[in-house]
Amino acid sequence: MQQEDLQQVSNLLDQKFKDNNEVLLKKIDKKLDEKIDELAVMVKVSFDQVDKRFDQTDEKLGTLEKGHEDIRLRLDNVAYRFEVVELQKRVEVLEKKLNIQFSR
Repeated sequence: MQQEDLQQVSNLLDQKFKDNNEVLLKKIDKKLDEKIDELAVMVKVSFDQVDKRFDQTDEKLGTLEKGHEDIRLRLDNVAYRFEVVELQKRVEVLEKKLNIQFSR
């Protein structure tokens, strides 16, 4: 009879062990799902912040491009320094030949 009692106790312990493992696995799965959800939220928040910084960078680049275009338009209407110097020399030659003196 003791052998049968030991076998029953062993069977009960095995069943309890299996039941406890199932409960623990469910708890672990639930906790793992919660942690994955938390991680997903953290990643989303980080990407949102990066997107915001990219938007700010895009705005700054747009401003720089506009300023660059404004400078280019202004420079298109300005004579280059070497051209001004050359013209100044030519005017001086003409002034000497015509014996004209303009005040500067």
